[in-house]
Amino acid sequence: MNTVIEHAKLSDTNELLSLYLSVYGEDYPLDIGTKRSVMEEALSNPDKNYWYVMRCDETGQIVVSGIIQIEEENKIGKLSGVAVHENFRKHGLATGFIGYVVNEVLREKKLVNSIYATARTISHSSQTMLMKNGFLPLGFFPNCRRIKTYETLALLAIFSDGVLEKRKRPTVVPESVEPFYSLVEKQVTGSDIVFEKATCPIKKDHKFHDLTSKEGEFEFIFAKNFVEKRFNETFEKDKESVFYPFHRPNLLISNMEEGIEIFAAFSKKDHYCVIITANKSIMTLGDKINKMLFAMKEVGIYYVETMVRSDRSDPLFFLTENNFLPSAVYPAMRVEEGVAQDYILLARTMVPLDFSELSIHKSFKPYLDQYAKQWIDMHLNILRIE
Repeated sequence: MNTVIEHAKLSDTNELLSLYLSVYGEDYPLDIGTKRSVMEEALSNPDKNYWYVMRCDETGQIVVSGIIQIEEENKIGKLSGVAVHENFRKHGLATGFIGYVVNEVLREKKLVNSIYATARTISHSSQTMLMKNGFLPLGFFPNCRRIKTYETLALLAIFSDGVLEKRKRPTVVPESVEPFYSLVEKQVTGSDIVFEKATCPIKKDHKFHDLTSKEGEFEFIFAKNFVEKRFNETFEKDKESVFYPFHRPNLLISNMEEGIEIFAAFSKKDHYCVIITANKSIMTLGDKINKMLFAMKEVGIYYVETMVRSDRSDPLFFLTENNFLPSAVYPAMRVEEGVAQDYILLARTMVPLDFSELSIHKSFKPYLDQYAKQWIDMHLNILRIE
């Protein structure tokens, strides 16, 4: 079969809807591909959404589809929604398709410094086809989305020529982060690099606290337009604090006693939440952070993640001491004035970990082993019998 790869058109919407419904079903939380209004907006903004399709040359039928979203300001791309028609699988079409579209955006047009993708772990085929095209395994999102079960996603990224050489890599990192950081460093550089470990100056109080008390309550404001307006007003001239590509806040978490407002992106459908930023340092919360997390679970948030620049030791200490665990590192994620900064992804799952149904490429096994070890150390090895 002869095929041709080209940009999708607005007139393809119905066929694309049918394709994604057949591949992902109705339950999967993918707006681009399942919601007509979102798809039409994306197709109408080709400078931000490089939506490609592979067609059968003879019939014109779409056999593969995929999107690279572009954040021009941060020069970062996100590959998502790669779908292959069920009648055309097992021919390597998706692998060739990804190679073509990534090369055009990253190498030929040079629109971004890196492109990342999250791969499902119900089978390792999606991970493999990305790695065959030069994507590097960088970690994972543990039990991050509740679909039919709690699904883990793998994180991979590919970089433009020379960007990794611009990294401002720290020499000293918190001891809770160092083992994971070293794994990613070996993946990126091919060398065994050990960072100097900094001991956490915070000593967590493991005594019982009544998290249901009325004192110091948190308010949750689910009002997308209001939250985004407040977000824009608060951080009008602050680009550093709001760096979280492809996420916009739709939830405001407020604590009046501390005067802190936390801006988050929450997906109600799969109980997934990203803490983007706050008007004050997250450390302002102190012990109240656990009360906030307890309240988050009460409103249906089962997974929380956030991202911290690798040279920001204090918030890394604070978050890891409060049961956020490193699960991925994105090297050279942000480039400013010729210097590339690494970012560490920290995750906290509110439900018991379940990796029993994972199907992963061997490159991700060290990440899972390290995460599981740290989870056990954090949750079980602190037990004291008196």
